[in-house]
Amino acid sequence: METSFASADGLQNGVKAPWFDQARFGMFVHYGLYSIHGKGEWLMFHEKIRPAEYNQLADRFTASSFDADALVSLAKEAGAGYVVFGARHHDGFCLWDSNTTDFTTVRTAAKRDLIREYVEACARAGLRVGIYYSVMSWQWPAIFSGPLADPEGWENMVQETHAQVRELMTDYGQIDYLWYDGCVVPGMGEASIRSKYWRSEELNAMVRELQPGILINDRAARPEDVTTPEPHLTPAPTGRIWECCQTIGQSWGWRPNVGQEKSAKRLIQDLVFCARFGGNYLLNIGPLADGSFRPSEVERLEAIGDWMRVNRQSVCDSERTPYTESEHLIGSVTCREHCLYFHLEEWPCERAVIAGIDVDVRSVELLGSDVKLDFDRSPDGCVRILGLPVDEPIRSLAVLKVELERTLSGSTPPSLLVEADTGRNLPAEGKVHNVDDWQMKRSQKLEFFVPARGVYDLDLGVISNVGQELDLHLDSDSSTTKLPIRFCNYPDTLHLKGKVLNGGVHHLAVSGEDADFGVYLWRAQPLWKMLTAENWSVVGPFPTEFRPQGEISQVRDALTAVHPPERGEIPVDWRACESQASDESVNFSHLCGTDDMGVCYARTYVTAPEACEISILMGCDWWANLIVNGRQVSSKRSEEECAQDGAWFNGWKPIEAKIELEPGENELLVKCHPGSADNWFVFYLNNPGDLVEHRWSTKD
Repeated sequence: METSFASADGLQNGVKAPWFDQARFGMFVHYGLYSIHGKGEWLMFHEKIRPAEYNQLADRFTASSFDADALVSLAKEAGAGYVVFGARHHDGFCLWDSNTTDFTTVRTAAKRDLIREYVEACARAGLRVGIYYSVMSWQWPAIFSGPLADPEGWENMVQETHAQVRELMTDYGQIDYLWYDGCVVPGMGEASIRSKYWRSEELNAMVRELQPGILINDRAARPEDVTTPEPHLTPAPTGRIWECCQTIGQSWGWRPNVGQEKSAKRLIQDLVFCARFGGNYLLNIGPLADGSFRPSEVERLEAIGDWMRVNRQSVCDSERTPYTESEHLIGSVTCREHCLYFHLEEWPCERAVIAGIDVDVRSVELLGSDVKLDFDRSPDGCVRILGLPVDEPIRSLAVLKVELERTLSGSTPPSLLVEADTGRNLPAEGKVHNVDDWQMKRSQKLEFFVPARGVYDLDLGVISNVGQELDLHLDSDSSTTKLPIRFCNYPDTLHLKGKVLNGGVHHLAVSGEDADFGVYLWRAQPLWKMLTAENWSVVGPFPTEFRPQGEISQVRDALTAVHPPERGEIPVDWRACESQASDESVNFSHLCGTDDMGVCYARTYVTAPEACEISILMGCDWWANLIVNGRQVSSKRSEEECAQDGAWFNGWKPIEAKIELEPGENELLVKCHPGSADNWFVFYLNNPGDLVEHRWSTKD
């Protein structure tokens, strides 16, 4: 995905769409031929079904119970402000009357234009119209062989895509949101390459000419307007429009996964999380083959609707602020104008306390309740709320509205120390540990462990009887670090930053002069540094037998085979990474060319003053191994998974490992194999400060 984001208002093309922020909640719909077998929307690909066989499903797809008004009504009753309905998934089956193919719902058994029915139903209900469209289609052999091996087939496929998008943008009235997916070029994942082969800039220019004011997502290899993490909750950079799409069960298309669905409470919590960070939540349903709805999905949408009818104002048109980004004692917080909304994860006692309020409070109320609440604010910014109805039945995520005289100043608010994951492509935060039998005392001693030498931030969850300054002494260090506790009897997080620690057990002494305090949580957070493309030289690809949809054993064979870069006596033409991929990963399709599909290598050097063990992280698409000084490195990936494909690293989420460095120069060799769409890796290390990271120009 490209990372050259939009202007300050978050819009790449100057499109204004306040309806998107006002909605905050939308419904996604995956429905097609794949619904017949109930094995998910990737049925054709995973079971390697040829088009001639797969397309016969169209003779059985009657959509006999599909009711667009019922579908849209379900979304509206759930509180959604818009719907995104799949016009074509990767199988190439069109749910509208396309002139480009007979493989449509109009010219097969259903004899209906489901997209027209859907668009007209949205107009009647007053909901915004979103169209999902898969750029690629498995109907074309070129999607597996690629544009270089089959240029004519590729061009015909691209022409079909452009023509079909033109139809959808021309023949169905106002379309508010175009939701691309599947912009794939085999073995070529870098955005600029995919954009070139799909002519994405030309495609989107046509869309904007036909539909002025439309929003376009980021999945046609162009940033456009909306960032769309899936299915992880990862906010986009501040100022960028974003939307998380999520399933209720385990797949997008219908699958009989009863008992595996997320609870209504979990789904509402995810909606609130998106609203906290100024993003939208697009929740999917997968109708059955006849178009009817699964009762368990309806039940959850109805529960969300019940919650939204009472609490809509807490999420719709929400604003992202430092206060909403923080973790608070009584629950997640959203903001709208001068109002804060606290979503009560657990029902509190008769009183509750919030902190970090540096302006006067106008009123406090529990949404949906007539109970009058009292409040007072102390000089340190803590607000006590009294009279909460503890005798009332506990409601899921009840919302406490606090109306302020004006907006908060924006100063750093108190924040709890919690487990969190920073996103699909980024290192997760370190694990939060409880302090057993913690007590309120004037001095505390904390023992903690780090796995390897490196730089760490030490985060402490603390609470004090009064606001005061604490003295911190780490191990035998004679210096003192002073950190303030700002609030009385309210938990906050202190950060002891940038400490170089050896692997093993460490001790922290904490003392306060004014009052008792407690340390009840801690986390040693490694400071990861990415080795970007300019640190590496590359070579490859070395052709292998594997092709998209091939056998996984072929990947294992390719990764276990020894190619010339692993044989020091054979000269290899290493090339500098002079032209980087936009996200600073090492992207082999961008750097090594795309003529062949096979194993690629990247090499860098790290100089250590002495023998040491350090932690690294590596993520990739698809499979990778790491060889340090000629020895293969094991990771935290399971041995069973590695035995299947031969890879110790697999998947976009970086996996942790420890590597042993020798005194002097150490060779790091990364060996990657592509899958159906890409071949890249990201590499992080925790450098304690005395390691020299080489760049191509300083070594080769």
